[in-house]
Amino acid sequence: MKLYLIGGFLGSGKTTAILNASIELIGKGIQVGVITNDQGVELVDTRFIKNANIPVMEVADGCFCCNYDKLDNQIAALKESDHVEVIFAESVGSCTDMIATVVKPLQKFNKDIETVITVFVDANVLPTMLQGAPLFVDSVSYIYKKQIDEADLLIVNKIDSLSEVEFEKMKLLVGKKYPDKTTLFQNSLDESSIKKWMTALVDFKIKTRDSLVIDYDIYGAGEAELAWLDLEIELFTDTNNAFEDGMALIKEFHEAINMEKLAIGHLKFFIDDGTQQEKISFTAGSQSSLSGNRKTSSGKVEILINARVQSDPDHLESLLLNLIQEAEKKNGYKVVQKRLSSFKPGYPKPIHRILD
Repeated sequence: MKLYLIGGFLGSGKTTAILNASIELIGKGIQVGVITNDQGVELVDTRFIKNANIPVMEVADGCFCCNYDKLDNQIAALKESDHVEVIFAESVGSCTDMIATVVKPLQKFNKDIETVITVFVDANVLPTMLQGAPLFVDSVSYIYKKQIDEADLLIVNKIDSLSEVEFEKMKLLVGKKYPDKTTLFQNSLDESSIKKWMTALVDFKIKTRDSLVIDYDIYGAGEAELAWLDLEIELFTDTNNAFEDGMALIKEFHEAINMEKLAIGHLKFFIDDGTQQEKISFTAGSQSSLSGNRKTSSGKVEILINARVQSDPDHLESLLLNLIQEAEKKNGYKVVQKRLSSFKPGYPKPIHRILD
């Protein structure tokens, strides 16, 4: 069985690529499963994949390395229940050191699994990082660069958002910085790009991988710079415009984050009115289009929010809850809070770490 381990920083487009790759492989008669991963427990990505009727499992409440046994169990569950031939395992976007903590333990304990590491980077963010601009604090940038270091395949994603001049400049930067990397420049919404990635995965020759040298104090400090907030709400309105009202609330939250100049790892939203579902994402370098064009009328909508922002968790929570309260008064609808969690990730403590 092949396990494609997908890494890369928050908001780099991993889940969209996995979804479209899964659809491509399923169309060829290949059984595919997905494992999502996050420090939180209510994941937009899981709902997004499940909504496409693709078998999906979660490793929540911590990264793969700190929940290795859960990862192993979910791999076994997908093999048994869905007889999968390929698993895409998407690591949480603040995680690194996967060779030592995930790949080598899998090689040791599951010798029938072949693993290839693909690391995604956002084409809008990478040039800024390579040129040393302070997009994030140093400890967060440390994680970002270490992720790239351990890539078998490096995917520079979202190239469709660049002009031709920006694209050529970025290619030169990447070639100069990572001349020995197998690098693909990808638009994950484009079928031909996805096919090239799938071909590269199949053709990749497994080789000896060196575990990274990681300063876990810097790594832990980088994770602790980011606030994690997960919130699930229901929005009720008397006007059957709940979907549009929900989309407007999402836009206001993004604008409030930008007004405070807080660095965004990612903001993900899954909005569902019972018949229409949509995933909306914002990152430090790019954002989704918020059309709000509904196909149905509804007086109720559910919204799941995953926010990863360089901020204090209490401040981020207060910002969002105050915004919701003000929106209720202004618009006359009712918002019911179902689940709320806000925190900073703890110090990374992998179950296994194989260095040789």
